[in-house]
Amino acid sequence: MQGQPGNGSAEAGATPQPDQAALEREALGRVAHAVRHYRSGAGLEVARWQHNLNQLSEWHRAMVPQLAEKIAAARQCIYRNHLFLSAMLAMFEEDSGWAPPHLAPANAAADEYEDKVGAAVAPQDHDKVRYVLKNCARDWSAEGAAERAQSYGRITAELRRLFAGWPADAPQPPSVLVPGAGLARLCLEIVNMGFQAQGNEFSYFMLLASAYLLNGVERAEQWTIHPWCTASCNQPTVADQLRGVPIPDVYPAELVPAPGLLSMSAVGGRGDFAEVYASPEYAEAFDAVACCFFLDTAHNVLEYLEVIWHALRPGGYFVNLGPLLYHWADAHTYLEGEELSVELSLEEVKAAAAQVGFKLVRDEMVPAAFLCNERSMMQSSTYNCAFWTMQKVDRAAAATMAAGAAADQPAAK
Repeated sequence: MQGQPGNGSAEAGATPQPDQAALEREALGRVAHAVRHYRSGAGLEVARWQHNLNQLSEWHRAMVPQLAEKIAAARQCIYRNHLFLSAMLAMFEEDSGWAPPHLAPANAAADEYEDKVGAAVAPQDHDKVRYVLKNCARDWSAEGAAERAQSYGRITAELRRLFAGWPADAPQPPSVLVPGAGLARLCLEIVNMGFQAQGNEFSYFMLLASAYLLNGVERAEQWTIHPWCTASCNQPTVADQLRGVPIPDVYPAELVPAPGLLSMSAVGGRGDFAEVYASPEYAEAFDAVACCFFLDTAHNVLEYLEVIWHALRPGGYFVNLGPLLYHWADAHTYLEGEELSVELSLEEVKAAAAQVGFKLVRDEMVPAAFLCNERSMMQSSTYNCAFWTMQKVDRAAAATMAAGAAADQPAAK
């Protein structure tokens, strides 16, 4: 498919130094190692169920005779997930010829990582592999369509509205940057409208999965995964917990109407969004930036605002949908060392955007779910999201408009 992830460092104009390249290879190896050992990690959870079942009295075991069958079925679900993940990893070999240079050595790097640390996988990496499976269901299954409509659907409809007057004889369609592209479904939905889209992603977990989904699958519903099979709480039925989810719901290549419309700036450890797109080569490069559940991934959201302004052409649009969860806010509780985390209210973020040079042209709050298990007894992943469109203007003009808007507000009593 056109638009397979490319060499992020080349796109960013930076060549990794030897020490940096070694660190990146080790990071890639750690991720591929975790994917490779998904089955053993998930199996530990099922082994816990079995252990607890064995602790019950005969009378209590007789009350739930189906538990042994459920445990066996869960192991089969884990095995099917393992088959999908193994096929994904099999695509990444240094002599494969198709894989992006910084992803191609994934298997070799995993071998090196295992030689160094053994077979153990950090608990947080096991969690991230399960997170990939849930994201596959969100982005690439029919079951995830309703959730995608709440976020991707709103963003694509807004882009369609904003560029409805784009000249038919223009030399190229509108170009849209999608930071935090994840598994690239939003990118492909934008491309499917006839726009150009460039996705940007930092996580090797997401990069490996998106590269496979974009380039490795051969047909719709090629795989059936079981994203909730190890989630034992708040399940109405065993069938709900163990249900299979066919992916992808469409053959990804069918969403790309013409060559050259999709590209991926696959950073993969070579600097985050702000570092890459602050470079001179991306100055005024895009007609729009579309952020979905992305702004709060920043260490410093003010920097993100500045970089988005930098990457937009004059008059370009910044479309955003998401909460302000601030992913790094509690990093000090589980990481050694200090991690910068600037946590601002929505009001403060919008005021800062005006100072950066944005004019607010649409502003509302909308409900949107993220990785919500639609059959769970607990629906805790729906957010009241900020959904705005801002337009890049001269910084002085934006500040003047913001001051005027503030003056029009009724005085506090």
